[in-house]
Order: sequence, then structure tokens, then C-alpha cells
Amino acid sequence: MNLTIAFQMIAADVLKLRRSRGPMVAALVLSVGIIVLYFGVMEVRRNANLGGTEGFLNGITLLGIYFGSFAAILIGTEAGTADVTSGVFRDLVATGRSRTALFLVRVPAAITVALVFTFSGFLVTLGATFAFSGSAPTPDLGLILRSAGWVVVATAVVTSLAVGVGSLTGSRSLTLTAVIGWQTIASTLLYTAVFLGSARDGVLLIALSHLRPGKHYGAPDSPGSSGALADLDLPMATAVAVLVIIAWTVVPTIAGAWRTRNQDA
Repeated sequence: MNLTIAFQMIAADVLKLRRSRGPMVAALVLSVGIIVLYFGVMEVRRNANLGGTEGFLNGITLLGIYFGSFAAILIGTEAGTADVTSGVFRDLVATGRSRTALFLVRVPAAITVALVFTFSGFLVTLGATFAFSGSAPTPDLGLILRSAGWVVVATAVVTSLAVGVGSLTGSRSLTLTAVIGWQTIASTLLYTAVFLGSARDGVLLIALSHLRPGKHYGAPDSPGSSGALADLDLPMATAVAVLVIIAWTVVPTIAGAWRTRNQDA
């Protein structure tokens, strides 16, 4: 398979995802909609900390850790399970395409679609940051660029995880339950399990939180805090956090590719 065919297959998968109106609408609400709601509520409350650096960091945390992550899971799950649940997997195999290729194109297609939503939410966050900053300090260009990169990485790894698990299970409901449950309830419980020590470094959400730019700005437990959203950060080496994120991207992808290669058509 050459690059031209690969891009054509990715484009076809992007089109399939775009036609899934339910997941697309839900992803829009969970990314852009939640950001608009957040800044809207703060405006109604006339919160002095609505814009500026704190509002910006709250926005990217919502996108990378919370609701934007849910949108990525939703899109990744749809990409990983749609061919099987819709009954077209047999027809795709019959074309003679490599099963591995059929799986691998799902990942960049899902990430592309997920990034449309989370990056749109990022742009809304950036606009609201300066529009409602008042006298509050605003983020500099370096923080903005680092935050944009972090949102891209967070979206990509969570989407890849959902695609891999979706292809492995072949079930939308099971994948959504497993991945959302892991990213929310299980990860939070592990974060609070102090007796596990450095073993908690292997949790994806904790590794992503560690890399979030400006994570110590306005932390709720810091002196003089103004109350920025908390995330699940633990002291760890940055290299460890990077390796954990790579592992959570590669391992589910390998598992999903293996399942696709051995799945009954």
C-alpha cells in the first residue's frame, strides 16, 4: 500500500466518522459546547477570574483531562467499532486490503476528527481568555503554544486508546464503559491510593496531568490560590510521563491491530 492509497483510505474513514451524526453532535457538545457553557456561566456570575491565564488553564484542562477527553473517546470508539457493528467488515476484507492496513487507517482518521473538535474548543478558550481578561494577567505566546501542543497530544493518545480497545472488543457500549470508567473513576481512585507509590506513574491520566503546561498556576491547595481547576498531577520525571503516554498509545494500537487480523469476517 503506497501513500496515495493510505491517504485515500484515511479520507474514507474520516468521511465515515463525519456521517455518524450522533457521535459528532455529542463530541461537539463535549468539546466546544462545554467550553462555551463554562465561560458563559462564569460571565453570568460576573467572576473576576473568568478570563486571563487562570481561565485559559481551566479551559485547556477541560479539553485535555475532562470533557474534551470524553469527546475523543467517543470518536475513537466509533472508529474502532463501526465496521464490525455495521456489518461492513466482511466486505472490506473481501476487497483484498490488508487487515492491518484496515485497522491502522482508523487511528489517524479518528485523531483527525477528534482534533477538529478539541482544537475548536481550544480556539474558543483562547478567544474568551483575552475577551474577558479584564485586568487579569493573560498567557504569553509560549504558554499558548505549549498548551496547544499538550491538547493535541492528550487528544491523540486518548483517541488511539479508544480505537484500540474498540477494535479489540468490537462493542461500542463495552468500549465506552471501559475507557471512560478507566479515565475517570479508576484513574481517580488510583491517584488517591497513596500506598501504591510510584506505581501510579503508569496511569495515563496522571502522566498527562504531569505534562500540562502551567499546572501549578492557581492550584487550589497553594497559598493565595484563586481556584484553577485541579488535575491529577504527581511528582515524576518528565521522561517517565512521556514513556507512559507512548506506551498507552502503542500497546492498545498493537492489541487492536492483532484483533483485526484475527477477527472472523
